[in-house]
Amino acid sequence: MQEPEEKKIALELLETEQAYVNRLHLLDQVFYTELMKEAKNGKTVPEEVVKMIFSNISSIYQFHAKFFLPELQKRMEDWSCNPRIGDVIQKLAPFLKMYGEYVKNFDKAVELITLWSEKSPPFQELIADIQKRKVCANLTLQHHMLEPVQRIPRYELLLKDYVRKLPPESPDREDAEKALEMIFMVAKHSNAAIAEM
Repeated sequence: MQEPEEKKIALELLETEQAYVNRLHLLDQVFYTELMKEAKNGKTVPEEVVKMIFSNISSIYQFHAKFFLPELQKRMEDWSCNPRIGDVIQKLAPFLKMYGEYVKNFDKAVELITLWSEKSPPFQELIADIQKRKVCANLTLQHHMLEPVQRIPRYELLLKDYVRKLPPESPDREDAEKALEMIFMVAKHSNAAIAEM
């Protein structure tokens, strides 16, 4: 018995969300936390600079790790008796507004990393040390920081696909279409923030 197409997409959403939460954990709990610790010791850069680089990444991480991912996991475990994700995504959509701030700040954050890496060798060394860890998968801090910028368009694509694959009589159709509309509006909001950069 082959899995229905919409379930495959819902599972892909869950898998990519797990990987995304790991990436957010790396940004918030590893890079931000360790750079902040050294900044507080007065060894690298002013604390303000670290805060400006990471913007509101902590709020984004907390939201996905504590709320959205667990909700999605629970929903996929119950799929056989309750095959729907539209309502969960509707709950997610209003929180995605906080991405506007992160996205708007992104270019400035990258500039600050470059500027302070030149000004402060200990800052550059600490970033390089963290980047060498296995968890970074040979990618730079800037590369990891791009992930939240790309996440909303990714939700939009997956959800479009999901709605397309739903059988006409699916109990999730109405919720999923409404969720897609909400994500579409948030993506527009986020793109407007990119345009202002």
